[in-house]
Amino acid sequence: MITRRSFLYSATWGVGVLGTVRHPEDREVQQPRRHGELRREPVPADYPYDQSIPMDRSKIMVPLPQRVVAGYWTPWGTPLRLTEIPAQYNTVFLFHATPVGGAPGTTGAVQWNAVGDGRGAATHFTADLAEFRRSRTAILTVGGARQYIDLSTRTRAQTFLDSIKRIYGELGGFDGLDWNTYEGEQQPNTDQMIWVSQQLKATYGHSFAITSPPAPWRPADIRHCKAMIDAGVLDMVSPQYYDGPGLADENHIVESVNEWVALMGDSRCVGVGVGVARAANYSTHAAVERVWMTLTTRHPQLRGVFNWNISTDESMGWPFASHVGPLVMSSALPARMPPLTVPPMIPIFAPLPGRDITAEITRVRHSPPSQHHSITDQ
Repeated sequence: MITRRSFLYSATWGVGVLGTVRHPEDREVQQPRRHGELRREPVPADYPYDQSIPMDRSKIMVPLPQRVVAGYWTPWGTPLRLTEIPAQYNTVFLFHATPVGGAPGTTGAVQWNAVGDGRGAATHFTADLAEFRRSRTAILTVGGARQYIDLSTRTRAQTFLDSIKRIYGELGGFDGLDWNTYEGEQQPNTDQMIWVSQQLKATYGHSFAITSPPAPWRPADIRHCKAMIDAGVLDMVSPQYYDGPGLADENHIVESVNEWVALMGDSRCVGVGVGVARAANYSTHAAVERVWMTLTTRHPQLRGVFNWNISTDESMGWPFASHVGPLVMSSALPARMPPLTVPPMIPIFAPLPGRDITAEITRVRHSPPSQHHSITDQ
């Protein structure tokens, strides 16, 4: 998916790691991943550089949920139709739009790639996306899987923005953009990404979500995401804790997320990226549940969790959807807490036979609070 190779080249992982750890996109987890085909795709002859950009907004716009239970939907192989994704997933990341001409892109433009149609996902994609968005959030992912996008100039950023609007029109709309632009040692183009995000929110509304899944350990990613949050354009940042040595360790995830919350300054903008799979450096659903319960004890407004990826979850019998999803949603806070109303405390004194009730009331009123007792206690 979107995990980086940069940590493999760091001395912190020790001598010999490069010879034993393969890039996550080169390794099979559950089913074939045809990323090589994406890298060799030619520039489409009819790519609409000179055509007008569809500007109509979708009739549907679903905000990012207060508690996010998300999964990355991948198009290769025989993908599940969007309408068949379990209801526990309230958000889906559509993976992925890639640079025209191959990474890092010839102009800054990106394109939506063909979807596998083994179960009708391609045939029904536009209709399924519209139906999915009637009750759930769909976010377009850009980049990832070695598809780095160069947005180093305003010209390239403008071309990128135009291409996103074209894809929006082609697909009938989506609810946000997922910046998945962290590959190897490439540095994120923060200024241009902030500008693009601002333009998208201005075009499609403030509820148009901007999300990002950075490397949890990388200072450049931390600075970039903090700048995006400070600019008011990043709705959720979800560091990835899978597919690298030690990343899926429960204690590491908890400590790292605590640091991210402190650095970002608002737990409502921070999520957790996990991979539930039967593979090394991935998590079990039980481990993710323990991590979530520990984190939300300290950060009750943590935004949510995403899973890489939905097809793997399906192949395992939906452990993430069945176990993690309900747990995350069960801890959801209401959108607005009702005001707490405390009724006035009015002491009621009942006279007892043979007791001077007037004297008792006088004693209670003039004694220190620590010495107050009910008259009937004496």
